[in-house]
Amino acid sequence: MEQKTVTALDIANYFVQVSSQEDEPDLTNLKLQKLLYFAQGKYLAKFGKPLFSEDIEAWDYGPVVSDVYHQFKHCGNFPITVFDTPHDTNNIPQDVAEFLQEIWSEYAKYSAGYLVQETHQAGAPWKKYFSKGQNSVIPKEELKTFFSN
Repeated sequence: MEQKTVTALDIANYFVQVSSQEDEPDLTNLKLQKLLYFAQGKYLAKFGKPLFSEDIEAWDYGPVVSDVYHQFKHCGNFPITVFDTPHDTNNIPQDVAEFLQEIWSEYAKYSAGYLVQETHQAGAPWKKYFSKGQNSVIPKEELKTFFSN
């Protein structure tokens, strides 16, 4: 569908850009990680291929894309802003941007805490692969299956 390779950081930067247009942005690293998880899972279910190639790992507070976490960890529990990232969203093809806008509309209204609860449901991929201190990779096929149901 899209021509360009889109990275998880490209997707993260897109969400940061969208969040920065809100009256009261609340896109913390924790919340951003959950949005990446939902975006990847729903994209796999809808299109049968990954949105981005990076792995999602099962960390203590839910699914995490390690590279993106480390890019924004300096923000701590504070909202990430466009000033926290040198990247822009020019690498996002229009069809992917439209998909990401759907994810934003569906999930961004919720708090990070609520999204953490959603990722920790019984039967969810995070729950199946989480092991304290292990940061196990959640297989993309597992995400595809879970979000297809």
